[in-house]
Amino acid sequence: MATRTYFDRVRPDVVIDAAARVGGILANSQRPVEFLSDHLRLELTLLDTAHEFDVDRLLFLGSSCIYPRNTRRSRSESSLLAGPLEETNCVYAIAKIAGIKRVDAELSVLGVA
Repeated sequence: MATRTYFDRVRPDVVIDAAARVGGILANSQRPVEFLSDHLRLELTLLDTAHEFDVDRLLFLGSSCIYPRNTRRSRSESSLLAGPLEETNCVYAIAKIAGIKRVDAELSVLGVA
């Protein structure tokens, strides 16, 4: 609700999504359900609200952890989901990948991708 209220008041033209809940390896491993749920809710709330308010531009920031654990230093989008993720931050990576796929889906519907 706070996100929608903010968008309604500010009416942004540009949104930069660098949102994340961080806690480190120990927190990720001790509370994976909480971290995954929080990240998914955070990503989808922001992306859905940006769509609802017809934001002109959106920059969605990912993280190196979205790539498979054994990927070489130079990574490309084609390597997403091409291997196992690092277990210590897997839930964060899954939420970021879900956000990327949400953006991809919208671009496809709009005929941009």
